Amino acid sequence: VLKPVFEIIPGDINTTGCELLCEVSNEGFSYLINKSGENNCLGAGVYHFSAPTHGHHIIELQKIFETQDLFEKEFNTVSIIYSFPESVMIPFSLYNSHKNAEVLNMMHGDFTDNDLILTDMILDRQVYNCYRLPSEVVREISNRFPSSRGLHQYTALLQNMAADANGISVIFYPQKIVLTAAKEGQVLLINCFSYKSPEDVSYIILNVCKQLNLENIPLAVSGLIEKDSALYKEIYKYFDQVHFATTPPGYHFSVEMTQYPPHYFGHLFAKDS
Repeated sequence: VLKPVFEIIPGDINTTGCELLCEVSNEGFSYLINKSGENNCLGAGVYHFSAPTHGHHIIELQKIFETQDLFEKEFNTVSIIYSFPESVMIPFSLYNSHKNAEVLNMMHGDFTDNDLILTDMILDRQVYNCYRLPSEVVREISNRFPSSRGLHQYTALLQNMAADANGISVIFYPQKIVLTAAKEGQVLLINCFSYKSPEDVSYIILNVCKQLNLENIPLAVSGLIEKDSALYKEIYKYFDQVHFATTPPGYHFSVEMTQYPPHYFGHLFAKDS
């Protein structure tokens, strides 16, 4: 049985009055349980897949749903964030829905029968996010949560970005980071990068800074990264302004959840606003 990295579920939870927010990727599956209409977070869970590569996760995702009773319950709303790398941002003025497959093929390689192309509209940024997902993952999610709403992680991050955002945000996954760079509210980059060692991560971030001419910029880190880890120490060699990302202001957390650092799951609050 696939075991969670951590999981917090109140024993007396009434899910019919709650919203379930899930994030699925090649690397794993995570979720938050929030009280609907309240800034009250009741539970969370994070699972890491054994093989964080495209096409190996569907069986483990099914095992999570089949072995965890929580996902048999009724929720008020279910939102799904898809954290997959094959995405292209297209300005409104250049968008042509008939060219979606062509653009994705050019940027990420040829489309296969196992892929599904979807598009999110980001009105505030005047762009479309065109992206590919494994069709079996979307099918499994749709079967499990028929009334769920889904969107790409980049869409959620852009929609929730502050108007005066300034700095680099890095979300850590097993062997992957999702990096967002912004300066004075302008989004300069949003992309994911694979890594194998702490040195890879510092190189990636330093290279982004060099390419975008960013100096003395704050760096916010989230996901499963520890302050005493080799990853954090490697980053701290090169950046003076490193801090752990926080959860949205005004949220209340169960006693069980306060036993874990908030940056573990703070990025999971990004959703369709």
